[in-house]
Amino acid sequence: MGAKDVSEKILVAYSDVAADILNVLVCNGQRLFEPEMLQEASVVSQYKMDGKLHHQERDVAKFVIDKATNAIITCCGFENQTKVDNRMPLRVIGYDGASYHNQQNEAEPYEVVTFVLYFGEHRWHAPRNLQGCIKRRCDKIPDTMRNDYKINVFEIAYLSQEQIDMFQSDFKYVAEYMVQKRTNKEYQPSSGVVKHVDAVLKLLSAVSGNPNFELIIPDVEEGGLVTMDAMIARFEQRAEARGEARGEARGRAEGEKYGEARGMLQKALTIATNLKRSTNMSDEAIAELTELPLEQVKAISV
Repeated sequence: MGAKDVSEKILVAYSDVAADILNVLVCNGQRLFEPEMLQEASVVSQYKMDGKLHHQERDVAKFVIDKATNAIITCCGFENQTKVDNRMPLRVIGYDGASYHNQQNEAEPYEVVTFVLYFGEHRWHAPRNLQGCIKRRCDKIPDTMRNDYKINVFEIAYLSQEQIDMFQSDFKYVAEYMVQKRTNKEYQPSSGVVKHVDAVLKLLSAVSGNPNFELIIPDVEEGGLVTMDAMIARFEQRAEARGEARGEARGRAEGEKYGEARGMLQKALTIATNLKRSTNMSDEAIAELTELPLEQVKAISV
């Protein structure tokens, strides 16, 4: 499991963030889910292939619990994607199917639903259902014999401002960053307080590909009153400092390279001068030996 993949999971794993995502993206702003209703569900399932036992792992899974009865209402899976996956419906079916398989002995099975959070800059052009992945091998098969399975894909960079304003968790800052970077190429952050500082910065680093977000984590205090605009100001300072450091290092390297080349030239001129003074070698032979231009050798006076 890559570090980037892990970073993408951390923020959504918080129940206040997961509940907020469900309320905004699934319930159109209705506050139907509370963080207390969400409990951790297993993200690992097993399947047998070629006589061997294999594991598959979701990004995040949450049980939705009825607070009155403490019974499981449903299981929600969250898959984070920074790139388009043409086989995403097949993956989701595998995750959901494993969850249903584990309920074979349940007296009252519950529903399983998966939500794909896509953080890419370009539109999701891949299939959103099973039939989009399947090549039709025979047109004679009637539609009544074709199964389908749809997946729920949310393109975070294409959310409306109205949707962004509905978020009440730290996911708002990630969503507004993705939308603004796509539309304006610049990010003007909100001034709200960030609750999960470490997780927000790691997710921004993962979806943007910019490590400067993670580099400022030691500079901010987890759990304190840290605002997003203050964090971005520190991010820009860090980026500027790194840019200046790179510029200075590049200047030193170029200076050292120039000094080395100048020293080699001076050494070649000294050798050429001594050869003209103490031997009968032709200018052409000296130029070939010292790798100096012939005109430069001819200009040497002894």
